[in-house]
Amino acid sequence: MPRKFSYFLICWLGFASLAWSNPEVDSLKNLVPQLSDDSLRCATYLRIAYLLYDGPESVQYAQQALEIARATDQRNQMGLAYHRLAWCLGYEEMDQKTAYLDSAEQVFLTIGDLNGLGRVLDTKGVLLINYGSTEDAQDAFAQAYNYYDQLGNEERKAGVLNNWAISLYESGWQEEAIAKYHQALDYRLQEQPENSIEIARLYHGLGECSRLQGELEQATIHQIASFHYRQKIRDRAIIENLIIIANMAYEAAEQGQDTSGIYRQIHAWGFAGTTALLDSAEQVSGLSESTGLQLYLKNAWRKWYLLRGNYEAAYQLIDEIKTIEEEGKLSASSLEAMADLKVKYDRERLQRELLEEEISNQKKATQVNLLFLSLGILLLALLIVFLIYQNRLKANRLLLTAAKQEQQLIAINSMLEGQEKERARIARDLHDGLGNLLATIKANLGNLGQQSLDRTTPTPYTKTSEMVDEACIEVRKIAHEMMPRSLEKLGLPQALTDLIHRMDETHAFSASIAIYGQEQSLSDGVNIMLYRIVQEALNNVVKYAQATEVDLQMTYAEEWLNITIEDDGVGFDPKRIGPDEGLGLNSIAFRTQYIGGNFEIDSRPGMGTMISINVSLKEAA
Repeated sequence: MPRKFSYFLICWLGFASLAWSNPEVDSLKNLVPQLSDDSLRCATYLRIAYLLYDGPESVQYAQQALEIARATDQRNQMGLAYHRLAWCLGYEEMDQKTAYLDSAEQVFLTIGDLNGLGRVLDTKGVLLINYGSTEDAQDAFAQAYNYYDQLGNEERKAGVLNNWAISLYESGWQEEAIAKYHQALDYRLQEQPENSIEIARLYHGLGECSRLQGELEQATIHQIASFHYRQKIRDRAIIENLIIIANMAYEAAEQGQDTSGIYRQIHAWGFAGTTALLDSAEQVSGLSESTGLQLYLKNAWRKWYLLRGNYEAAYQLIDEIKTIEEEGKLSASSLEAMADLKVKYDRERLQRELLEEEISNQKKATQVNLLFLSLGILLLALLIVFLIYQNRLKANRLLLTAAKQEQQLIAINSMLEGQEKERARIARDLHDGLGNLLATIKANLGNLGQQSLDRTTPTPYTKTSEMVDEACIEVRKIAHEMMPRSLEKLGLPQALTDLIHRMDETHAFSASIAIYGQEQSLSDGVNIMLYRIVQEALNNVVKYAQATEVDLQMTYAEEWLNITIEDDGVGFDPKRIGPDEGLGLNSIAFRTQYIGGNFEIDSRPGMGTMISINVSLKEAA
């Protein structure tokens, strides 16, 4: 399924080519041994690191550039090397990435390089978005924008504005995000030569913001504009625009909203209706090369059939979607891996049969020997008594273990329930109590400043007012992070949809969500636990999976709710996860047990991971 915001790949460096597909990398690697000048070698190492984009080899070349820059006291190159190291390290090394960025910022401050400072702050904002610190990201983008503004670099300012708008969208501030998108769009529309892909992404972002504000006709206008600019460069992402507009009409119809504005724009565009949009999407070249777009298109058709009560056709599409997903997994490498596993399995089975045969022979020899022993009957009796004693000991141990587990479950249940209640209470207290108090203090300070203070000189009033502003921002941030607003206002499906879209927009993998069946009402406690479970599973994907696609499916059956999170990452052997290493999986298991559900995980090295959660709808309600 395609991403909601394809423009959320907000790397200001652009989209780097992979090293093995870029002939410039090989040429530069061959050139390095011939260079005797340290400055040229340092610059060449940095260029290779930038072209490699990320990964261990990129880190290696950036470190070599840093060593030369330090040895020759090249400050600018030193700052660039620190910045490259911060970018190409993995997200699991956040502390090291932050340290490298801080070092780069210090170097650029020392030499007064505003361009370098803007680059560092823009990168810092991107990292903060990926880790959910959207308000801190906005501060970083504001500083980066200020540096580029001093340099008069309009192109860089437009790139920062795009990233800034994304952080505002993530915080739920749609109006502010729209303003930033329009600022960036004003520049891009005047840029020569025209950058069609950037303009298309900006219109795409405006369309999503308008949709969330309920302005469906305006959202359709923006998506159509995005389509036109993508069509200029023959970008197959026009499929996404066509499907998004059709889906927007279907979702609005499902919710009983007015769809006349959407259809007015579709007709003015030259299409007879939403089915014409989907038919047109099926004709776009390149659709067959993208499994995600095929699945997204079939899901759109499924919604259309459901709206018209054609449940048989909708059910048939679900089977087709499953078939496409399964075929996508059976790549050549997957088949080769399965063949290797089959060979290993047959070898291990043969060894086990030989071992069992040897053990069997030993037992027969022992039995023959026992026939010649006069005390055979006594030994047998003693053996039976010993086995009975062992069984009783084992049964007692099992009972003791079960009692401990039950006691642990009770403690965990109380802890989880207390955590969520305390989170909600703290969020309310911060927002309603401390937030209102700070707002009142701010207003009183404003009145006091107008009555008695001289505004022409810095005063304690000014500093105090700024501190109160910072406190208000911090309180709002903490309250938002303690309890997701979309879960309280819109329910679990929409909250998970927003979560998946944020993950899709801020990480390198493609994330999608599919919801089947009629949504049913669950208790607030179950909604919160299920949201935390999915949140923890997605965090594990970000930290460990190295996935390119992540799919979340919610299925409302007659009596059960099933949630499946599946990725195509590196996978792992669940049996080899130690008690100190699987904290995230333990958290998922505990929370599932808390709401009376069951939790299953299916993963093998190189084969991806699938987590399945089943909850009884009767108990969850």
